[in-house]
This record gives sequence, C-alpha cells and structure tokens, in this order.
Amino acid sequence: MRRYKPGNAAWVSLALLGVAVAAGAFLLSTRAARTGGDVTRGGPLLAPSPAPVDALLFARQGRQFRLDRLPAGGWTLGGDVSDVVDPVAMAALLDTLAAATAGPLLPGTEPGDRRYDFNGPEALHLVLHRTDGSRAELDLGAVNPVTGMRYASGAGRSFCFTVKPALRDRLAALPELVRGRTLLPSLAPANLDRVTIDREGAQQVLARRDGRWWVLATPGAAPYGDLSARYQALYEDRRRRDAEGTWVQASEAAVQLLVYEVTEAVVRDMAPAERNAELAAAWGLQAPWRRVTLSGTNLMPTLAGAAGDDAGSQVLAFGPPLDDTSVPALRRGNVLVVDREATNSLAMPPAALVDLGALPCVVMAADAVEVSFEGRVVLRGSRRGEAGASDGRAAWLTDLPAPGAWKGDDADRNGLTRDLVVNLDRQQMTAALPPVTSPDPLRADGRVRVVVTRGGGAAPVACELGWLREPAGGATAALWSPDTGRLVGIGDAVLVSVRNLATLVAQP
Repeated sequence: MRRYKPGNAAWVSLALLGVAVAAGAFLLSTRAARTGGDVTRGGPLLAPSPAPVDALLFARQGRQFRLDRLPAGGWTLGGDVSDVVDPVAMAALLDTLAAATAGPLLPGTEPGDRRYDFNGPEALHLVLHRTDGSRAELDLGAVNPVTGMRYASGAGRSFCFTVKPALRDRLAALPELVRGRTLLPSLAPANLDRVTIDREGAQQVLARRDGRWWVLATPGAAPYGDLSARYQALYEDRRRRDAEGTWVQASEAAVQLLVYEVTEAVVRDMAPAERNAELAAAWGLQAPWRRVTLSGTNLMPTLAGAAGDDAGSQVLAFGPPLDDTSVPALRRGNVLVVDREATNSLAMPPAALVDLGALPCVVMAADAVEVSFEGRVVLRGSRRGEAGASDGRAAWLTDLPAPGAWKGDDADRNGLTRDLVVNLDRQQMTAALPPVTSPDPLRADGRVRVVVTRGGGAAPVACELGWLREPAGGATAALWSPDTGRLVGIGDAVLVSVRNLATLVAQP
C-alpha cells in the first residue's frame, strides 16, 4: 500500500499547529496560576490589592531580617539586625514594590530554576505579607549578561521572568535602606519629660515640670557656675524642690537644642553587625563619653504597641570625636558614625543648660508685647499668625507702628516685632545684683519698658531696662522688675536696638 508523504506545506502547517498548541498550554497554565490578568507579556510585579503590607521578610547572603508594621503605623526591624526604622524610607520602599514591574514569562522554565542561581551568592529571597492574610514570595537570582536584567521567580507566576536591576539593587540594600538615617527619626519632642546625661562619672538630670524644664542640682555644690549660684542665693523664682531634691530652672532653648542635636543628627555610616563589638570597644562606646537617656509618655508615637521600651525610653551613647566632622554613636547595640553636631551641647559644661535669661518669662510663648522708649510706646506686637517651621517668630505680627507710620513694607514692619521678641529671649544676665524696690536704680535717659501679656489669665509681666545710676557687680546696664525688686546686669544690645527703632518710628 502506498503511504502519503506530506509536502512542505503540510510540514509547515503541522509545525504551526504544534506551536499553537504549546502556546495555548502555556497561556492556560499561566492564567490558571495567577489571577488578575494575563502576565505572559509582563506587567505589575505584585498583584494589586487593597490590603496594605504589614510584614516583610527577606534573606540575603545567609542573613535574615524582618520588618513588621505596628498598629500605630510605625515599623520594627528584627532578625540579624534590630534597629530604628525610618518611616519615610519605609514608605518609599513600599511604593517601589507597588510600582515594580516584571518582564515576560520565560517559556521552558520552572519556579526556582537552577540555571538562574536562586541559591547563589547574589540571591535574595523576599516574603511579603498583607493584612488580609495573603502573601507573595519573590526570589531574585543571577543577572542576564546581555540585557542586565535580573532573573526572578515567584510572585504568583509558574515560570521564571526578569525584573529591572534597580529593583534588585534596592532590595539588596536592605536593611540599611530603611534603618534610621537620623538618630531617632520618630521621636516626638513634645512628649519628652525627662533627659538623663551620664558624663565622666556624674549624672545630669533634666525634667519637665508644669511646662518648664528644670535641672536637678547636686547637693552641697554649685555645678552650674558662679553666676547661677549667686542668682539662686538672691532669688527664689528659678528654683523648686520635691522628693528628688532641688531643681534649677533650665534654659528652654538650650534643652530644645540638645534634644534636636542628639535625635536629628545625620547618620553617615553604619558598622556591619559583625563589627559592632570590636568598634564599640575601639571607639569608646562600651564606657561611653556621654550617654543620653530620653524618656516620656508615648515618646515614639508610631511605635506604640512595640515590644520593650520603644515607646517610652530611648538610649543613645556617644564616644569621643573621630575627626573634625564625625563622632561614633551607639543605638540599640548598633555602632554608627554621625555628624559631630550631635555632641555640640553634650561637650559643653553643665552650666550651659541653666536658664540665665534676663527676662522673667519667655516672650516667644506670650500673646503680646509692648515696648516703650523714654516713656513713648514705639512697638506693639501680638502672636496671631502662623508659626511655620522656624523657631516660632513668624507667628508674631506688628500692630504698632501701623502701616501708615512705617516707610517700609509689611514684611519689614512685622520683622521689627519678630526680631525684638527673639532678642529679648536671648538677652542673658551678666550679673546677679541684690534686689532693689526703691529708689529707682535706672536712669531716665535711654530707658526701655517691656510689658509682656500672657494667656491663661496670667498677670502681665513688666520690666524696665536701662543704664544703672551707679554701676554694680561689674554691670553698667540692668533689667529691673519694680514689683519684686529683681535686678540683673545685662549687655546694652537691646537698649541700642530700641533706641534705633525709636528714631525710625514716626511720632504719633
């Protein structure tokens, strides 16, 4: 019997049919393996989901790490490294994963294909958990030497595929990528109520009481300088006592600066985990040059619910400077290199934290201020604007001089009050003089009167600044509170500024 021998056309048809069958099987297998659309040609790496990510587990080069979202929104880092997580960096990482794309599926491959080194030295394994209980796994392996793309497996696909090298580089930078790049990025200064500084065998304690900061004095000593000791011997208004001992009023600005420096210092470098013990010993962190303990209620709001003391207490240690720009620091057992500005306040003597401001109140926190020169009101301002991101001066606006009495624009006119408020709060006492109720210790010429109005029903604060009739204690100018007799020496900068202002303001 004669057999039929197909011609060229028939062979082509059979070949095309075979390709179509294989392609159809490939399409069916991939569609059955993953919902959310055809992924054979590539597309979003992760299937879209309304459920947020609440945990990430990743492993690289034998090291394992875990990131967990807390109910308050913050994240914790555990595993081979335990450290503070930067919420901004973590949000950026999640955005990167959500926007990541995958290349077309690679026919003839299988999950975890051995050809692509998913267990090799550059391999990376990621597990992503969502709040609805779903999860996705991703393995990244070798690089394609021609395209530069990274081979990948998982993410709900039944075949291998490729991803952009930038994604692998970003994931390979974990956990350093999301570790805090400032010392305490989530700290809420408003919730801080205690700071303890251990220095050279001594301890300095700062505590917030009734909206003010206080320094615990050392019994039988004057650690805060001769000027502070003399003032405390003459006046009671900056001293309080409780079960812990005697407290001296601290400088609000100095405490705020200290807290800012030690929490917002930029982290320049992070030591490998295996070198933490070695570097801590070499850089003076085991018995640190300075140790700072920050305590408060809900101190790290985004970490509420975390294990341990994450929300209520934070400890940082610092060693001697490494060079002109950097110092070593210890955070949760991790050795870091930070900007030297972190220890500017810590390097100062304890006396630098004591309040030696000349005025008996903080003008920046008041509601209004009025300034007179030689009996004539030359400036009146009130705090009713937006404070902005500065030190709060932008909230102060000028009421007098009025626009018609000032030749400059409103920015310059408001600047008069803003500059004066700042200068009044910066005015330091140069001498503590015995109280005087009468006779008037100040001369009439060049005399300045300041009246500060505070909220909450508090009585206005009035004080006189001017030249002493008789120099005393090395001072020629002073600030006097007639109602209490409080008298302290000052420099003449504010007196000169107000005199100059008086010459610029038109007479009523």
